[in-house]
Amino acid sequence: MGLQPKTARIERAGQTVDIPIADVKRGDIVIVRPGEKIAVDGTVVSGSSHVDEAMISGEPLPVKKAGAML
Repeated sequence: MGLQPKTARIERAGQTVDIPIADVKRGDIVIVRPGEKIAVDGTVVSGSSHVDEAMISGEPLPVKKAGAML
C-alpha cells in the first residue's frame, strides 16, 4: 500500500485535475501517462500501453492493455 500513488489525474468538466484517491468517483476518467503508477482499478476506455502487474500477479513481464472509446 505504501507504493500506491496519493493522487489521481482525472478529467472532469473538460478539465484535467489532480485529486486525492479518496475523491475518485465511479465513472471518472482517470488519465495515466507512460511510466506512472495506476492509482485505482478500472477499465481502459481509450489508448494502449504495457502495464507492470508484478505486484498483483507475480508476472515479471509487462502486460499489454488497450481500450476503445465507448
